[in-house]
Amino acid sequence: MRGSFKVLACYLMWAFLVLYWPIFGAMDPLAVLSFRIVFSMIFCLIIMLVKGKGRDILALMKDKKQMLFLFFAGVTITINWGGYIIAVMTGRVLDASLAYYMYPIFSIVLGFVIYKEKLRPMQWVAFVLAIMGVTVPIVAYGQVPIFAIMIGVSFSIYGAFKKQVTATAMESIFMETLLVTPLAMIYLLAFSHLDGLSARDIILLPTMGIATTVPLIFFASGMKDTDLSVAGVLMYINPTIQLLLGVFCMGEEFTTIHAWMFAFVWAGVALFLTDSFRERKRSGREKEKAE
Repeated sequence: MRGSFKVLACYLMWAFLVLYWPIFGAMDPLAVLSFRIVFSMIFCLIIMLVKGKGRDILALMKDKKQMLFLFFAGVTITINWGGYIIAVMTGRVLDASLAYYMYPIFSIVLGFVIYKEKLRPMQWVAFVLAIMGVTVPIVAYGQVPIFAIMIGVSFSIYGAFKKQVTATAMESIFMETLLVTPLAMIYLLAFSHLDGLSARDIILLPTMGIATTVPLIFFASGMKDTDLSVAGVLMYINPTIQLLLGVFCMGEEFTTIHAWMFAFVWAGVALFLTDSFRERKRSGREKEKAE
């Protein structure tokens, strides 16, 4: 399978997860999050042991600097997963969709804040438009789209931490989930109420690890020979499908306020993509001249 098709498969799987998490409606969202962490860790561990990566895991554990970055990455991805699961399970799929439209824009600005990366004028305008989109429901209803901000910002911060991680995708997600597994187990044992679980629910619980890890495997493998520009465009398939599923399959109302929110964010995305393509062409021309 070509790299771009693997990346596309990853984004499609992520998009259709909005239909997967509500299956566990008998559980509270934080219990679903906790089980996702535990079974993702177990699934990654099984794969790595089968591949004979046990020594690599032990070597990674001895690297204190990497472990620190992996811990913070684990915390931020837990916040991201938690926000997403709560949003999807409580009828806020549109907020989750909005978050992943905004994520690349937030990520660029985070690069400016943390790594002092220079932003081009159109990138600043794209960021301002995204912020205006988030501001619309605040002005209209006095309500902050908390899940959209929580999911988008946490994923951006997660990406910033991942820049410092040298481990493979599988090793990284295993260690990230391993480090937050104690918190997940404390919640499951002390705070969750699982008396209402059916036999079907119990049988399906391990699939959380598969649903989480398989898309990451496709993404890590596909990105090796996929142009970043192609991956950047394909990425928007995920929130677009989420938006359509939220409205047409899960019955969420697309209001006038939603239309304004998405209009500002989509305008920002259009500027972001236009600027990215222009910069890529310019870099390509400069490279050709240099050769």
